[in-house]
Amino acid sequence: MRNRRSVMSSSVRALRDALAALVLGVAMATTAFAAAPGFVDALLAGMARTPPASTPFVQVSYRGVLDRPLVVSGTLHWFGGDRMQRDIDKPFRETAKIGDGELSVQRGNGKVHRVSLARAPQAGAVLAGFRAMLGGDAAALRKEFMLSAQGDDTNWTMTLVPRTGQLKQKLVSIAVDGRGHEARCLVVQDANGDSSIMLVGAMAEQGLHSATPQEPVLVARCRGQ
Repeated sequence: MRNRRSVMSSSVRALRDALAALVLGVAMATTAFAAAPGFVDALLAGMARTPPASTPFVQVSYRGVLDRPLVVSGTLHWFGGDRMQRDIDKPFRETAKIGDGELSVQRGNGKVHRVSLARAPQAGAVLAGFRAMLGGDAAALRKEFMLSAQGDDTNWTMTLVPRTGQLKQKLVSIAVDGRGHEARCLVVQDANGDSSIMLVGAMAEQGLHSATPQEPVLVARCRGQ
């Protein structure tokens, strides 16, 4: 039972990050930019996409219970509506899916663990928010998050801060760093002090420069510093 809970808890957190990375990594690829103060709305305006869509990712998780960062890589998929999938290829194989109000996780050829999104409100709330983003619905997205953006088309950062108390108990912020018309990285800060950095698209294809990347160094790379 403990192992199942550990797998599901880890995958709910990873799916939340994956949802954000998938939407922002794929949807921002061709977004038109505009100067502040309409920067956020200009980003969101070009986000409606036709599925299916996929993007490679490399995720580095920094957790207080770990002696070193946890690094996983694979591919994120969006099939339309609420149907999304995260496939981990390295260092192990795992598939996590969201669809029809359910989260399922399978490690290798092992048993498929399923849980209703009603029992995983963190992933459900983020899914609702990013479905609004895929549709370019800024008003719906702002119901879940406070949005801000800074920079220009050379380097930019878009930040999402949760509005609801339930989500705020788990999540401090999601920040997406990009350059030109491409999202590069997604930085997630959890309320418990843990964090993760996900490289998407071209940045993921470049890979990491160290087997144990330091968080400040990786953030600086994401922001082109």
